[in-house]
Amino acid sequence: MPMSSAVPRRSADRGPAPRQDRDTEVSVEMRARQSVGYLARYAYRAFAKALASELAPHGIPSGHWSVLRVLWEEEGMSQVELADRMRVEKASLTGVLDAMERRALIVRTRNAEDRRKVNITLSPQGHALKQRLLPFGLKINRKATRGMSAKEVDELRRSLARLIENLES
Repeated sequence: MPMSSAVPRRSADRGPAPRQDRDTEVSVEMRARQSVGYLARYAYRAFAKALASELAPHGIPSGHWSVLRVLWEEEGMSQVELADRMRVEKASLTGVLDAMERRALIVRTRNAEDRRKVNITLSPQGHALKQRLLPFGLKINRKATRGMSAKEVDELRRSLARLIENLES
């Protein structure tokens, strides 16, 4: 995605930009592309695209994958807790959970202690997907870190975790 809106432009009626202005425009655009936010966003998009292509033959959209990944680790949480864990809005999760329930991947049950809450667990089909699909996530992670040492991968994880912590505090 071009960063043209962040780069100052000259109006068409004033003719071409002088050399110095063009150099400044290129410099601003280059710095914008090097920003942590820019790189994080495009790294995420590259991950999502690569993973989606691996999951598509299995009929699993990326939104389902994200829910499955959390529920494979811990089940029985409410939609609010699941949304918090996934760092998404509760409302944006509703459609995904509805679709997963229709496909019999999850089960929603009323919380015995608080009838206002609905707990979400995996169905047997949802559990069975773990063994089949988890290798695709590992494959994409290996592809993304190809050529990096274990130390570099650990440092990247620590740096990204710190970045998230900084932005959420």
